[in-house]
Amino acid sequence: MGDFFIWIPMLIMLGIATYTDLRWRIIPDKLVVMGLSYFLVLRLLYADQPYINYLIGIVAGAGVLYVFALCRPGSFGGGDIKLLAVVGAAMGWQGSLIFLWIMLGIAGLFTVVLWRKRKLELPLVPFFLVANFVFLVIMAV
Repeated sequence: MGDFFIWIPMLIMLGIATYTDLRWRIIPDKLVVMGLSYFLVLRLLYADQPYINYLIGIVAGAGVLYVFALCRPGSFGGGDIKLLAVVGAAMGWQGSLIFLWIMLGIAGLFTVVLWRKRKLELPLVPFFLVANFVFLVIMAV
């Protein structure tokens, strides 16, 4: 029952973020703050692991992406990093890191396929949405 209150809002939030990222190349701060607040409160009420794991998830997921952004400026935007913090609040540190690697793997494959055709500047959030579906399938198996 509790998973419903995690995955449906996550899909809705990532759907909205995908739309705004594709259309305007932004991820609204209001969406990030609402998502972060929602998942932190929800995890206080329904947690399948210690609450500290969700707090670490915020730092772990966003921190890894932030380090990547520092190593390669312009590769990831601040909105992508903040959105991964929300994913960390929802999934915990283990889930956020698994999610990150799934998402980067999908984005990497897509980039390799299209790389020869043109210079790419892809919005990353659509890959968040796809990775969320892949993560759900993996968790269901």
